[in-house]
Amino acid sequence: MSDDAGGGGLQGTAQLIKFTLRRDRLPVPAWAMLAILLPWGIASGTLSLYPTPAALADYAIDALRNGAEVAMRGIIYSPTSGGVTAWGAGMSSALVAAFASALLIIRHTRAEEDSGRSELLGATSVGRSARLAAPLIVIGAANLVIGAVMAVPLIASGLPVPGSVLLGLSTGGVGLVITAASAVIAQWVGTAGQARSVSILVIAGFFVIRAVGDSTVGWLSWLSPFGWARLSRAYAGDRWWVLGLFAATAAGLMIIAGLVQRRRDIGSGLLQPRPGPAVATRWLNSIAASTWRTHRAGVIIWAVAFAVVGALIGAAAAGASDQLGAMFSGSDALLSFTFLILSQAATAFGIISVGRLRAEELDGHGELLLPAAGSRWRWAASHLVVGIVGPGLLLLAAGVTAGLTSVAAGGEDATSWGRVLASALIWLPAVWIITAIAMALVGLWPRSTPGLPWALLIIALLLELGHEFGLLGDAVLALSPYSHIPRLLLGQAVSAAVLAVSVIIAAALCTAGLVGIRNRDLGR
Repeated sequence: MSDDAGGGGLQGTAQLIKFTLRRDRLPVPAWAMLAILLPWGIASGTLSLYPTPAALADYAIDALRNGAEVAMRGIIYSPTSGGVTAWGAGMSSALVAAFASALLIIRHTRAEEDSGRSELLGATSVGRSARLAAPLIVIGAANLVIGAVMAVPLIASGLPVPGSVLLGLSTGGVGLVITAASAVIAQWVGTAGQARSVSILVIAGFFVIRAVGDSTVGWLSWLSPFGWARLSRAYAGDRWWVLGLFAATAAGLMIIAGLVQRRRDIGSGLLQPRPGPAVATRWLNSIAASTWRTHRAGVIIWAVAFAVVGALIGAAAAGASDQLGAMFSGSDALLSFTFLILSQAATAFGIISVGRLRAEELDGHGELLLPAAGSRWRWAASHLVVGIVGPGLLLLAAGVTAGLTSVAAGGEDATSWGRVLASALIWLPAVWIITAIAMALVGLWPRSTPGLPWALLIIALLLELGHEFGLLGDAVLALSPYSHIPRLLLGQAVSAAVLAVSVIIAAALCTAGLVGIRNRDLGR
């Protein structure tokens, strides 16, 4: 369906804006609270922990010696309270804005087409372009407003006004670019699930490019919106012109998204899948094979992306060992940090894989597949296996390539290649716990918001950031499954009991989800 009653114009944009605001009345305030309170807490902690210029200078020197710190947050451009606050809060706030923007824009565009609601709107006087313009306006404005409001508590903490405003607008700029990029992705791919996967990979790719740029190859930071957020140098020179990069890039991507939308049919991506054979091969006559065919493209794309990221970080880590020597080598610190981030990305893959099970149930495909599956257990377990095994394959790909390139570049010796691989795979128990929670929700509480597992993943990341800045104690940090995983490359001892408990918890949650699916009715 390429045309609609409303035409291709912007008719009805105002009404759709009101509808979008109503649907986002809970997600946007939650996002705003995180984006505002996080930098305020870091600013308050910085001022209390390092009250003198000398203490701030010593802290900045120590931080820049740690490869993981530089990879996570970038370079401290000014050893002042403002400079340290921008360094501590900039990347975490930008990540919150990026993930919130990507998930929300896909929710209002591609997911609406998958559910059939876009075609219903197309039968009214609402213009086709309005269905993209309305969420772009709402989410884009939310980024700018939240970014501006983010400066208020920073100013109240005594930090300079220009730097506070620039830090907030830079954070909003990252969200604005990711919003536009995800809108383009939503036009190209075939489903909302694919759009989420590709958007998450794009966010991870931009973050890794910035991490490598800050750690070794400086010019790479200019290729990432996360790099622009740091290169704006809030409280350290205030480069206001960098905001123009955000505006120009976002505007260009939004125009592309609008043009692409007008050229494709509703409900299908611009990249059409190739037709399959008329007769299925014998190996496809099973539910496991059908599920694999559903997830195959995603597994391959994610595995290639993880392998590429691993190769880049492995090569960059060798340079970091020379530039950022600390108690442990910069190479080990950078690799350890990267595997933490990749483990969280692998968790996102697990959540998406399990979420596909619920999507099949809602669109009616689940009931059609049950006769071939033989039982609900087999049907549900086939998706769960992808959610459990898939992250292992992704981390394996990253660990192998990171070890190989690190050895080749001189950052690790040949005998330590296995140590690098083990430090990647050891995150799997934490990945499985959150994936298992997503499975338990599908089975026991199917009406729960699909965003709940994503919220748990973001909270786990924020818990670690809050603990690192002294805002949270060890007891609170223990709520994050990632906090129980030893950093092998940093010399932390492995506790077999802790890892075993994590695996047992994940297995129990998965079993609960499978039992729930067997005992409840399918459907909405």
